[in-house]
Amino acid sequence: MFLEEKKNDPNSYEIEGGKLRKFYSWNEVRRSESCCSFRLPKRSHSKERSQNWQSCQGNKILRLGREEDFLPDRSDHNRTFGYGDKLDHSTVFKRNQEKLSLMVRWFEEFSGQEKTSFLQAILPLCGPEQNHTISSVVQDRLHCYCIPNCQDPLAFLPANVVEKILSFLDCKSLARSQGVCRLWRSMASNDKIWQRLALSSTWPFSKTGHERQMRSHRKEDGSVDWKRVFVERYKLQRNWRRGYCHVRTFEGHTQAITCIQFDGSRIVSGSHDKTIRVWDMRTNSPWSVITLCGHSGTVRCLHLLDNRLISGSTDRTIKMDEKKVVSGSYDRSVRVWNIKTGNCEKILNGHEDHVLCVQFFGDMLLSGSADKTIKVWDLPSGSCSKTLRGHRDAVTCISFDQSRLFSGSLDRTIKVWNLSLGNCINTIDWMSSEGHTGVIRCLQADASKLVSAADDRTLKVWSLDTGQRIATLRNHTDGVTCLQFNDFVIVSGSYDRTVKLWDFSVC
Repeated sequence: MFLEEKKNDPNSYEIEGGKLRKFYSWNEVRRSESCCSFRLPKRSHSKERSQNWQSCQGNKILRLGREEDFLPDRSDHNRTFGYGDKLDHSTVFKRNQEKLSLMVRWFEEFSGQEKTSFLQAILPLCGPEQNHTISSVVQDRLHCYCIPNCQDPLAFLPANVVEKILSFLDCKSLARSQGVCRLWRSMASNDKIWQRLALSSTWPFSKTGHERQMRSHRKEDGSVDWKRVFVERYKLQRNWRRGYCHVRTFEGHTQAITCIQFDGSRIVSGSHDKTIRVWDMRTNSPWSVITLCGHSGTVRCLHLLDNRLISGSTDRTIKMDEKKVVSGSYDRSVRVWNIKTGNCEKILNGHEDHVLCVQFFGDMLLSGSADKTIKVWDLPSGSCSKTLRGHRDAVTCISFDQSRLFSGSLDRTIKVWNLSLGNCINTIDWMSSEGHTGVIRCLQADASKLVSAADDRTLKVWSLDTGQRIATLRNHTDGVTCLQFNDFVIVSGSYDRTVKLWDFSVC
């Protein structure tokens, strides 16, 4: 479509490419708004060809044209009309308002997709001031038409899906997620999630310790607060790894402590002073509540089972269950006794020197001797199935689970053995593993750790997975002769005539 030329104007032009080469009336420009193509006659002046679109009606002149005119940082004060007149402030303001109105009308006519494209194109052109204005204006309008928690991905998922997603989080991430909002706190407090964490192999716990936790963390409705169970296990493992514990000292013996046993409330110790003392773990009193006298020699071994106490004064160690007692002696033999009849059921011979320590589990019995060997016995047949050699001096203490055996010796080393193959799989000494510098006097292992004590006055905690030292505990003033531990505490006795309780549950 072509613009009609103004009458009586000798200089007529055609317009092409959106550039106006002629002055037109206001109505003519209005009629040309829908034009997309114009053609210009050959006759034109170079100065006029460089001008933008302009139109006028009486005293009102409208200037249309290049997109640079819409940029906010371009000043209109020096722009001129076709006749060379400068624009004043009111005219510039009025003209910008007209531009703005035109852009608003365009935006209103856009489709949803076009509006989105327009915003994506215009936002990169905004500066800090414009961005601040946008954020202030739209802050309360962004989600006014959205459903609640429209940006929360977990709010719309089924409970079982949320539980599955949260189960992949580690304990620290799960704890942090509870601080996001009330909804996340409720979802992350799911007992099933914390139960799965607490019972995982990462946080091993003994059967006795597990039963104790179930009793102490049971709610009024009978269910278990698994989050508190896990938190307690997490703190205990952290304290074990860092050596954080509260130490209590029990005094009363007049000579060195030789053996020790404890349950949930009592500690029983034997000594070179020929007495047995019973201590109450639940009080802060350092004095014994019961002193048992009767032996005429050094009390060498003890076993505490419920309200029954078994003690020996001539053999190095004794272990028992409800039916039998196993003893090792300086006479180089191991004897199996029937605790009900008092009869000796078996005599196991094979060691060439004093038997210094024994341990048994089910039908398997192990004994350590001053002849530097460890023997594995089959109790039903009474025969020796394996002889383990490797220590350079007497074997002073042993402990084992179903697959591994741990032994300490006068040669100041701890050895880990594979019971099924009968070979040594690891040796812990003071040079290569920061081990003990004195004679190993006692050790004990559970599913995840090994605790040992020696004449160097220390107790050391070892990781069974890595074989590395976890912590070194120092408080005794002389060599440590005996120890026993569970998931919460270690109890130790020493040549310094004291019994110490190392409590990892209170830090």
